[in-house]
Amino acid sequence: MRILIAEDDPDSQKLLARILQKQNYEFVITNDGYTAWETFQKEEFHLVITDWMMPRMKGVELCERIKANQKSGYVYIILVTSKDEKADLVRALDAGADDYITKPYDKGELLARVRVGQRIVTLEQTVSEKNRELSLEKEKSEQLLLSILPRPIAERLKRDRGLIADSYAEASILLADINDFSSLVTQKTPDQLVSLLGEVFSIFDRLADQHGLEKIKTMGDKYVVAAGVPVPRADHAAALAELAFAMQAEIVRIDAGIGAPLQIRIGINSGPVVAGVIGTTKLAYDIWGETVSTATQMETFGVAGSIQITAETYDQLGDKYMVEERGEFYVQGRGSIRTFLLVGRKTDH
Repeated sequence: MRILIAEDDPDSQKLLARILQKQNYEFVITNDGYTAWETFQKEEFHLVITDWMMPRMKGVELCERIKANQKSGYVYIILVTSKDEKADLVRALDAGADDYITKPYDKGELLARVRVGQRIVTLEQTVSEKNRELSLEKEKSEQLLLSILPRPIAERLKRDRGLIADSYAEASILLADINDFSSLVTQKTPDQLVSLLGEVFSIFDRLADQHGLEKIKTMGDKYVVAAGVPVPRADHAAALAELAFAMQAEIVRIDAGIGAPLQIRIGINSGPVVAGVIGTTKLAYDIWGETVSTATQMETFGVAGSIQITAETYDQLGDKYMVEERGEFYVQGRGSIRTFLLVGRKTDH
């Protein structure tokens, strides 16, 4: 540890140098407080010995400046003075001095106070390093939490470990899966299959993030996204329509090694949902309700390369998109419902 000395008296400088050299301390001696301050800003010191009375800048002011501008960790300051008034010592300690010693220098006392400073600086550095490690671990934990939960939900969970369950009167749900995925399973090795799914889902993750949408989960080759959950938004259906178009555009660019472009089936439904966090050791944010079940039916029985939507989503989209009516479709628990294929945007909007 290097020591910075601010001392204007030549005899005191020689004495300090002699004492510290015998103990193999590395030090730099300056002739006044201002020069010491300039040196401190250019080099790294964690222990400073400064005289009280010096030209250009007094030791008390040097203490104040150092304590106000510490950049590389704690600096232990020993103020050297001939003063013995308590008021002066209090002022020195308030200015940032950690210890003081009076002139003339006593070798034993000086070295003892330097050793105290070394121990405190070392302890502070150890604590700082532990705090940095804890901070990094906390950051990793938060990133892990954000990888499995939406940010608003993760923030709530950090504040309150209680049950998280919310109802949303209006939301839209999109499910997508790879057409004829079962044949891909037979054609590829496990590594190839996982690699392909990883590529596809990474693209979908990027698109969902770009559109400000919340990925809920993946199930095999199924990809589930919500709009309006957990943050409500009025354009939830349109947001998923735009995501669906983007997913269709990207999937055909993937070379799956099957001699033909990949195709996906997409289903979208709109309506009320319930969302919340389940589990205690393996947390998961999920959505439930008839709206989700119907969206699943739209995807499962959809058309390869097409986007199938319900009448509820069609009503939400208004007249900004082109659709083709597919006809009546039976959904368990609801009966027959009207379905449409979303085919594009209207150019006059």
